[in-house]
Amino acid sequence: MSNRSLWFDEVALGLNLLDRNYLELLNALDHNQAAPPLFLWVEKFAIEVLGANEYALRLFPLMGGLLSLVLFYQLTKNWTQGWGRPIAILLFSVQGYIAYFANETKPYSWDVAIALLLFIVLTSLDNLKPNLSKLFTAGILGAFSIWLSFPSIFMMAGVEGANFLKLQPWSRQSLQTFFGRRIPLYTLWLTSFCSLYFGIIRKTLSDTGLAGSWAGRYPDNLWDLEWLLDSFGRFFYRPLGFPGPTDGIAILAFITGCILLYRTAKHRLLYLSSPFIFSLLAAFLHKYPFRERLILFLTPFALILLAEGIVFWLTRWKKKPRILGIISLIMAITLIFMPLGRGLHATIVPNSLHFDHVRPTIEYIDTHWQSGDKLYVLPGAQLQFEFYNRRFELPEPDIILSDLNNIGIWKVSDTDLKRHYQELNTLKARELNKHKRVWVLLARKRPQSEEAIVEQLNRLGQLMERKQYPGAMVGLYDFSS
Repeated sequence: MSNRSLWFDEVALGLNLLDRNYLELLNALDHNQAAPPLFLWVEKFAIEVLGANEYALRLFPLMGGLLSLVLFYQLTKNWTQGWGRPIAILLFSVQGYIAYFANETKPYSWDVAIALLLFIVLTSLDNLKPNLSKLFTAGILGAFSIWLSFPSIFMMAGVEGANFLKLQPWSRQSLQTFFGRRIPLYTLWLTSFCSLYFGIIRKTLSDTGLAGSWAGRYPDNLWDLEWLLDSFGRFFYRPLGFPGPTDGIAILAFITGCILLYRTAKHRLLYLSSPFIFSLLAAFLHKYPFRERLILFLTPFALILLAEGIVFWLTRWKKKPRILGIISLIMAITLIFMPLGRGLHATIVPNSLHFDHVRPTIEYIDTHWQSGDKLYVLPGAQLQFEFYNRRFELPEPDIILSDLNNIGIWKVSDTDLKRHYQELNTLKARELNKHKRVWVLLARKRPQSEEAIVEQLNRLGQLMERKQYPGAMVGLYDFSS
């Protein structure tokens, strides 16, 4: 197992878990983080029992990913036909972002699992008088899900909206029957959601920078068609995982699947598309971004629609005009085998997914630390260092954290480099004056920016040793001259 380091966002969440008790985790988190309370509590329990290590922190997300596989398999029994089922299962099982987030200390794998579970349970309420046991199960599951997965509310609204449209309870008696059975269900859901929103989410949004960081991801107005098309296209690249130009082919397959179901099975299309509709509505209302990992929970339903399109292409390849059939066959095979190839590569070469790999740099420093050594930590590595140094316990008086809080993270500008050089000059004249062994820890920099900083270090001191890791570097310098 590769056991990659916790990256920036993971340690930001991990530090909250280490420094807070269960009740304090209900408040707005530090380091611009947010996560559902139940997810945080399970993670807190995991590190208390198993220790503050990568395996403990990633165990619960892994369980969510494995559960998603089982639930998706169950979903395809009723929502796919023929070759659509094995193709959908294949695409889901090798889906890169679902596999990745099943191995990251974030709640996104559980967003997928909860979305699938809610879809399976709520679609069973597709009659005017569902039995009380089904309603009870749906009520408890919905109330619980909101505290484990923020976007679960879109699944509940979407699938229940689809139930309403399918049943078409337009008469007064039908409406009374429909809502008479469901009012306790909706009351329970609404009570749970309001408790979460007014007790935690609203405070989190006001006390962190999350709302500001999402501002550029929303449409400008209700008629922002350009944003809608752009967001739709982005969805197929990330989180669906089709790189260009295959994302364009995937879009065509998805549209083909939607058209096919519209002609042959309108209710299936209604249910599968309902979570998208409510997620987009939330984005237009500026309540939830329709972007990347935040909408990972939509991927299972998109893959089913996409699989329907692929099956249609595969069945058309022998029909005239033959050239169109051959093109359809090539596109279908591409969409099947491209994700499989990428998934196999990530499995065979897990190190290809390493980034912000700071832990081995600190391990190396700890192994080679000598009395009198100093350590200078640049901003991009400071959160990881704060987390991991609780394990290695390098002496705090010998650690210097850079004060350049506003310096560029991945890419540094000329102004950033100038400020960095000034800080180094000052440190060399004071804290690092005449020191023969100064460790420098650098992370989260693109190669060009990293080399520019290293060049500055080489002008001020003599490089004695340098170790490189994915997204991280440690150097040992002599600043005595």
